[in-house]
Amino acid sequence: MKALKPFNIAFVGLSGGEHEFSFELDDEFFACFDDTEIVKAKLAGKLILNKKSNMLDLDFYISGQVELECDRCLEPFWHTLDLHRTLYVKFGDRREEQSDEVTIIPATESHIDVAQYFYEFIALGLPVKKVHEDDETGTPKCDPEILSQLEKYMHGKGKKDKNKDDKPSDSRWDALKNIKFN
Repeated sequence: MKALKPFNIAFVGLSGGEHEFSFELDDEFFACFDDTEIVKAKLAGKLILNKKSNMLDLDFYISGQVELECDRCLEPFWHTLDLHRTLYVKFGDRREEQSDEVTIIPATESHIDVAQYFYEFIALGLPVKKVHEDDETGTPKCDPEILSQLEKYMHGKGKKDKNKDDKPSDSRWDALKNIKFN
């Protein structure tokens, strides 16, 4: 948790206006979160905190690379991220999340922990389908041996066809096959 200490920002002592903070979002950062699919990362995080009298505007900028596991060949590959997200923090009576972009914290708070926000923005910025990019010729950069095995499987060499002839039919259901619906 020592890695997350710099992410706890004391905003009470800051003057009004914009303040910039820089963070390194690396392997040590992601190790602080349970059940993360990111193990290796080389990301730079920048936070621009705009302090106003009644709220904080937080602009998160994240750029760099994360190592992901390819859904097709299961080999690791580096994926480039370039994200910008904005969070509006209002002051109120209790902690509450109004929407994805608006959260309320107690007016008595003096610090805001932005580590979870960085983590969530990165996790949500990952592609749904994680596969190697294709090269210039359109060929996938996946492991050729794995692609060959997948190709064999998809064309029936590794897959067993389930035809009606494979199993004897159950006579109890034969009468139902002849029912015609209008």
